[in-house]
Amino acid sequence: MRSTDEVLEQIDSAVDDWTVSADAMRCTPAPAPAPADAVIHRVPDLPPVPLVPVVRFTGPAAARALVALRLVDRHGLTPGTATSAVRAAANGEPNPHLDLVSAEAEAAAAEATQYGSHDLAALISAIQAATTAMKQFSEACRTVGPHPAYCKPPRRRDRPAWQSPYGPAHRRRH
Repeated sequence: MRSTDEVLEQIDSAVDDWTVSADAMRCTPAPAPAPADAVIHRVPDLPPVPLVPVVRFTGPAAARALVALRLVDRHGLTPGTATSAVRAAANGEPNPHLDLVSAEAEAAAAEATQYGSHDLAALISAIQAATTAMKQFSEACRTVGPHPAYCKPPRRRDRPAWQSPYGPAHRRRH
């Protein structure tokens, strides 16, 4: 067990020590310096963070980005050339790659329609199955009826609502 002087001295050293916060109420000795021949393990080099943040596109911007990506992947255009070709085609400007842009846009639309129709059919069948299950559940609830524990007895009409069913209140004796 420590004496009160030791405890007060430790508190004073914690308050006066600026290496830890005053609310920590403890102090630790400084770490020993690492020897010169110590092996320091470093985290391996991580891939660089892209300078431009990745943002999900929607609508026309997503369609243009998709067509430009398809032009780069399938026809070997540079990203800048593909982007400018798609932008020019969208604005109705003359472009040497207009045929490629039109073909890739039509192919992307056909693939999206094909995938969309499969997704829509799956969604419709899931909704129909859920509707059938909900109908069966509601029918089962109607046939069973409410649980007796949740049913309140009907209100009696033989006395006013303010009158107690147990009779008048007892008077206190003093």
